[in-house]
Amino acid sequence: MSNLADKIDNVQRPINNIIVRLLLVGAAIFHMAMLMWEPTVYAEQIGGFGGLLAPSLIYSVCTAFIFAVGFVPQKWIWKLLFSPYFSILILSYFSYLYLM
Repeated sequence: MSNLADKIDNVQRPINNIIVRLLLVGAAIFHMAMLMWEPTVYAEQIGGFGGLLAPSLIYSVCTAFIFAVGFVPQKWIWKLLFSPYFSILILSYFSYLYLM
């Protein structure tokens, strides 16, 4: 494993616990359920889907599930791409849009 991959592991170590995993997958399931149940209502709640919002929702949900099941990529580029920090930020933003 490269030095960069070790540094990324050290950065992700504080959130690599069961509580964060459950919260993150819970948020992902909530947003996917709301989107699948009534897509037009969900889109109205968050202010509509633009060219950036829809792909970011898909990315954050996929990343949340990858992190929640415990899959750990080996190469540093994949560790960085599927970082749960990005997913937490994006799902928090969607939660803010939905609840406000």
